[in-house]
Amino acid sequence: MRRFVRSAALVVGWCLLAVALGMFAVRQVGVTEITFVALVVGTPYLGVATVAALLLFAAARSRIGSAVAAVVTVAVVGVQVPMFLADGPDNSGPDLSVLTVNVAHGDADAGAIVDAVRDHDVDVLAVQELTPEEVIDLQGAGLDDLLPFSFTAALPVADGTGLWSRTPLTDGTRLNDFGFVPVQANTVVDGTTLTLVSFHSMSPATPRHTTQWDADLARMRAIMDTYDNTAIVAGDFNATNDHRQFRRLASAPFSDAADAAGAGLFRTFPSERPLARLDHVVTSDSVRARSVQPLPIPESDHLAVLATVQLP
Repeated sequence: MRRFVRSAALVVGWCLLAVALGMFAVRQVGVTEITFVALVVGTPYLGVATVAALLLFAAARSRIGSAVAAVVTVAVVGVQVPMFLADGPDNSGPDLSVLTVNVAHGDADAGAIVDAVRDHDVDVLAVQELTPEEVIDLQGAGLDDLLPFSFTAALPVADGTGLWSRTPLTDGTRLNDFGFVPVQANTVVDGTTLTLVSFHSMSPATPRHTTQWDADLARMRAIMDTYDNTAIVAGDFNATNDHRQFRRLASAPFSDAADAAGAGLFRTFPSERPLARLDHVVTSDSVRARSVQPLPIPESDHLAVLATVQLP
């Protein structure tokens, strides 16, 4: 009986370890196969599997298994640790409050969004899935009184995006060749010129959409590389930090504000039981991220993300 239990522990332990190693490899390499794109979202939970394998190997008195499981555990946990460690420049510029929200085909509660803008003294609002009807609702709830400057591409269903700002917006433009329609504009805050983007990548829900999702993230990074100004790209990226495509987009000289602020593993989607952080505020790494937190918005399937950053 003991031999059977030991053998079973070894088999289960190696199976858990094989799954963890496979998913970790997929995370590091980056893929566009739809099943693996979805599974990579679960990477933060791989530590549970590797610790379970370590315990099973310890119970089975397998030194080799225990050693391998310990190394893999360190690796899969180690890639998550930076999310909890604040890092950034010592800036002297003004603080800026940025709120990004996916309004779920224009169904999100416009009054709640305006309340969040007011309560958190938001300076820049980025909206995704912005419809003409949602624009009317936001204006009716008083958004223009708080953020009087805007540039929008309000479109049916999920295609639209928009920007609202406390300071004047110039050079507003729609960005071409994306699955949805991101918008971009410039503004000046206390002498610092900012390029703002409300971004929405395609959702990798089908093989064709996954290819578009991959292209959207790569194209957005290519555009970011052309910016001369300090940049803030906020929106629904439909990707987590465990997708290599997003890590490339948010790599130097840019950073994910949540990581830079040490905000940890908070989730934004789906809003009722969040499993993945798909919504981000990405900034030039000359910007210091002070705090990043999720905010609930009624009738949206995403949690909004509020970032307080300090300009250079």
